[in-house]
Amino acid sequence: MTPIRICFFISLVCSIWNLFGDLCFIDFSIATMDLKGFGTIDSVSRPGNLFDFNRNWSLLLSQAGGWMYPVWAVATIFPLYVGLEPSGRALPPCALLAYGLCVVGGNLHSGYAFATVLPRVFHEDIPKSDEEHGANLLSTINLAQSKVMECYVFGYTPGPLSVFIASIWIMYLVIAKETMFPKWFALFTPVATLALIGLIGLKLIPWPMKMYFLGTFGTWIIFVMNAASSWILWNVRDGITLQIKSENQYETINNSL
Repeated sequence: MTPIRICFFISLVCSIWNLFGDLCFIDFSIATMDLKGFGTIDSVSRPGNLFDFNRNWSLLLSQAGGWMYPVWAVATIFPLYVGLEPSGRALPPCALLAYGLCVVGGNLHSGYAFATVLPRVFHEDIPKSDEEHGANLLSTINLAQSKVMECYVFGYTPGPLSVFIASIWIMYLVIAKETMFPKWFALFTPVATLALIGLIGLKLIPWPMKMYFLGTFGTWIIFVMNAASSWILWNVRDGITLQIKSENQYETINNSL
């Protein structure tokens, strides 16, 4: 197998795990949270549509996915770098994309553990002896939950920004510069994929499946780009040409990857 093909299959596994985490988090939010207010716990717990949250395995598996994002980032940017390298400007957007993926995954999916603790404590572990006590307890836990969510969102904010800046950068290189990708590859970058997901989700999919589809956009925008770049470069065997400046001269090193 060529490195391009290996990267595709690694990306496929990571995408499936990431999709599982996205769906689990969305289902947990629908089951335990009041969707009218950001991070607000509902006073009534409902069964999940996809998962049984009386068992911990789905939550634990979703939370454990944070470590895989450096692996997913490498599997994603390697085909991109190979394809964009003829432009001479492949490294900055690929590095920015890798950084964004690591921040989103490491903070968002690992931090998922903290975002689910208080709702589970309120609904499963604390007896609510009377209505007044339950209301006061819910108010206190909701205040704590809002503080947790503020830190949670602030921590991963640089990640999506980096991913979309890198996406626009890659789109520009594909359209305006010489690369190994055809011009239509720009339609498979995260910004274009996100627009398509929004159009399909808002216009064609009914509630509540709409929320599951739109909420998993993070998985689709990366996997679609990785699948497209890998398909275009599927049979590429020889790797990256690096130019190193040494004593005012450029030496070209061809690595067979």
